[in-house]
Amino acid sequence: MKRMAILGAGSMLLAAALAALPATAGAQAAAEEQKVLLVNAPFTGKGDNLPPEAISLNACLTAATELKGVNEFDSCADQNIGPVPESGKSPGFLQLTDAGQYDAGAAIYDKALVNEGGIEVTFAQYQYGGTHADGISFFLVDGETNLEAAGAFGGSLGYAQNTNRPGVAGGYLGLGLDAWGNFSADTEGRGQGCPEDYQAPDYLQVPLNRAPDNVALRGPGNGYEGYCLLATTATSEKIGSYKYGDIYGTDFKDTLSTATFEDAKRLVKLKISDGRHPTVTVDIDFLNGDGWERILETTMPFPAPDTFKIGFASSTGRATDVHLIRHLRVETFE
Repeated sequence: MKRMAILGAGSMLLAAALAALPATAGAQAAAEEQKVLLVNAPFTGKGDNLPPEAISLNACLTAATELKGVNEFDSCADQNIGPVPESGKSPGFLQLTDAGQYDAGAAIYDKALVNEGGIEVTFAQYQYGGTHADGISFFLVDGETNLEAAGAFGGSLGYAQNTNRPGVAGGYLGLGLDAWGNFSADTEGRGQGCPEDYQAPDYLQVPLNRAPDNVALRGPGNGYEGYCLLATTATSEKIGSYKYGDIYGTDFKDTLSTATFEDAKRLVKLKISDGRHPTVTVDIDFLNGDGWERILETTMPFPAPDTFKIGFASSTGRATDVHLIRHLRVETFE
């Protein structure tokens, strides 16, 4: 049985190098540099002295050397299927799953983070070494929620619901980095009760149809209702067929999942602007020389809460991958 680990967080005011800004940059550019760091979790160390609000559900830290038990920060020594990082070696990673079948892991932070001027989240994700399933989610819930568990796994990526399990409690926004391709589909019970404008495209309503290597955003939900599809890179272009269903395309040319660790790193930036109905943007740096690429942009039709709690989740099924996270930063703007 897998052990548990926990997610670390810290808080400090970043010094803005305003003196280095060109005179022509203007007040707006200067203001954008003034951020308050709410969470700094590199996941590279052994995880000593992490706060009790940080809880892991079947995840582990690869640099850790002890197997401590339930809801604690554990070694990955017993989670070693596939080409996982060497256990006990620093610098390490947050490992959500190894490459075993029907596996799932999550890390949640049950402490409300203030939303003043918007939220910016950056992290590195790695999906590799298997047959490209399922993916990684990062999610935000209303800070008033008692965040104790992730949502449904499989195609719901630990954020949305399915027919057998509710979605994450108090969900506000779920980002799916979806290698297998079901997070954008309203199948398996996802998106129940959603208005037509926030339902999956018709071609993804068919059971087993999927769009690999796509990114999607799902909105607020609770229990078995909501978690509506807000935006997706999935397109109606059919790029082939597979024994598990038709395969549709995505708006970007690169991939989220790779064969080897060396090629797997992707930098992700999720930004939620200030305001009652904020703009949400997703940028990815595929480390191919093109820098940050705007992947998705949408306006939230639902008001933002005053505070957020956060989490990561991932899963495998019949198809698998190793899923790793590094260098999480959550910042708000003054």
